[in-house]
Amino acid sequence: MQQANGELVAVTEDHCRLGPDWCRRLIEAHRRYPEAAAVGGAVENGPTNGLIDWANFFVAHSPMMPPVRGGESRRISLQAGMALKRRAVPGDIPPEGLMEMLYVPQLRARGETLILDDGIVVHHVQSHGFWKTFATHYHNGRSIAGFRRLRAGTLELALRLAGCFLLPGFLTLRAIVVVTGKRRFLRELALSLPLVAGLACCHAAGEFAGYCAGAGRSPARLS
Repeated sequence: MQQANGELVAVTEDHCRLGPDWCRRLIEAHRRYPEAAAVGGAVENGPTNGLIDWANFFVAHSPMMPPVRGGESRRISLQAGMALKRRAVPGDIPPEGLMEMLYVPQLRARGETLILDDGIVVHHVQSHGFWKTFATHYHNGRSIAGFRRLRAGTLELALRLAGCFLLPGFLTLRAIVVVTGKRRFLRELALSLPLVAGLACCHAAGEFAGYCAGAGRSPARLS
C-alpha cells in the first residue's frame, strides 16, 4: 500500500473474485464522494455447496451481504474489497503489522468519511474444509485480540476478556438478525446455525487467548 503511487489504492484478497467493472466502480464512487477516505462495497458468498462454507460466510461477512445501504457508513467491506485515498494510506506500519478491521475505524474516529456503495460487489471464495475453518476462526480471533492487546489499558483489557464470554452469543445472534433481515439464504442459515455457533465459540476462544497471551503465530496462519 505504501509503495503504490496512485491517488487511489485498492485492496482485496487473493481469494476474492472481482467483477469486470470493480475498479471502474470504485473510481466512480470516489469521484461522487471526494470527501471519502475509503470506499467499500458488498460481499457475496463464493462457495455455496457446503454448510461449513455458509457458516463461515455468515459469521465473517453477513453484515456486508447484499442488500446494503449505500452512502456514508460506519463500516465498509475492508480487505475483501475497498479503495483508500492516498491521504488515508497508513504512513507508519508498526513492526507487528496492521489489520484493516482495526485501522479503518481509526479513520472514522479521526473524522474521515467512509462510503459504502452497493453497486461494488466481490465474491468471497474461501473454502477451508471443516476443521481448518474452525481453526481459522480461532486464529482470526487471537490475531484481532493480540493486536488490540498491544495498545489496551488494564481496564479495557479486563472488559474485553469478560466480553469473550458473551461474544459467541453476540456473533450468532448478529448472523441471525442480519440474514433474516435481508431475507436471503434463510434455509442455508437454518441448516448451518449449529456451525455458526461453533465458529463463534472458536473465535471467542481465540480472542480470549489473544488478550491473555498475545497474537502468537496466529497472524501467520490466516489465509
